[in-house]
Amino acid sequence: MAEHDRDQLEHHCPDSHGHGSPNPHGSSQVHEEQHNFKEHNKNYFNEHGHQYNDHPDGHELARRLGAAMINAYPFEEDSTLVLDYACGTGLISRQLAAHAKCIVGVDISQTMVDQYNQSLFNQGIPPEEMRAVCCDLTTEAPNQLDGMKFDVVVCASAYHHFPSIEDVTKALASYLKPGGSLLVTDLVKLSSAESVQALFPTGSLKSNLVAHKGGFEEADIKAVFEGAGLINFSFVTACKAKIHGQPVQVFLASGTKEVAEA
Repeated sequence: MAEHDRDQLEHHCPDSHGHGSPNPHGSSQVHEEQHNFKEHNKNYFNEHGHQYNDHPDGHELARRLGAAMINAYPFEEDSTLVLDYACGTGLISRQLAAHAKCIVGVDISQTMVDQYNQSLFNQGIPPEEMRAVCCDLTTEAPNQLDGMKFDVVVCASAYHHFPSIEDVTKALASYLKPGGSLLVTDLVKLSSAESVQALFPTGSLKSNLVAHKGGFEEADIKAVFEGAGLINFSFVTACKAKIHGQPVQVFLASGTKEVAEA
């Protein structure tokens, strides 16, 4: 998706200003900043998305994150419906495909969505089993996914691109069936300002794409999961990696949509 930094391992790196930081300039500026991040991401990945699958490190990371997701949720190949948000070209979707009945990818980059669907067409996979659509689920546009609800919603290595992780988490939770799970992966909070600067040098193009350059603490993610009404929160290390020589950890957070009592 335009929302993940698709230079593969590099797109797993979040922020310097926390998701809940007060803004002294008011809500209008907050809205403008959020819009700008989305537009920067959409434009960047529309332009460069055709190169996304050229990075072998990204395929390996997707394999490892997919394995962590499969371990975290009891997928059933004949019944599980999956929403892959910020799906990009479908690296995570492909890891989950053998374990699900249907996967719907969503991304704000049309180039990424086209790459995703072209790959499926080339493999002869019907859209009833896997497909991607270009839309932004955080808007209030109705029926973007034809009223579908999902057993699992996954979002891999994209939260650091979202200006408001609160808004995204609430939106994704709204697409879960009762009892369904949200699975999110991204960078664990980096230990120093030097590490952040090494990954996202000040003034670089990538710095305009990433709202959260320093990673996330467990408390950050737990707060937005609980704010979205999710229960049974879990936060574990999915894998470790190196980005530009900097050791990083990637977390897997999960939460469940409560089943209403009869």
